[in-house]
Amino acid sequence: MVRTTKVTAYELKANQEINFDLPKHPYIAILAIYSQSVTPEWQSICSDWIVKSEQCYWALAWGHECSIWDDALDYAYLEFCNYDLPEDDDYNLMTTWHEDQTLNEVIEFAKTYIASPLEDSTLEIILINIQ
Repeated sequence: MVRTTKVTAYELKANQEINFDLPKHPYIAILAIYSQSVTPEWQSICSDWIVKSEQCYWALAWGHECSIWDDALDYAYLEFCNYDLPEDDDYNLMTTWHEDQTLNEVIEFAKTYIASPLEDSTLEIILINIQ
């Protein structure tokens, strides 16, 4: 079965209030970090926002300090789980960072190589551009 892919892009201003809702169904998040002025507090808020959606099962970080964003997402997930990793049936989040790839390569990786929990449905990729 060939699955379809939908890419939805959102623009976030660094250190500004986040005023949109994430999907209520499983999705992949790609964080494209362009801003070099993100505060650690806002990075934590943004990471919590993604984790607490409980629908993001893979988050890929690309751009400025993407490995630090990967860590921030991991810490938000661990805190969400009270530092007790869940069972297989529970909400799980995988994170990666992609400092040596182009954004198009990261998007293609998400489309091609990441298995969806809903194989027969549309794979939704949320591209979060952080300016």
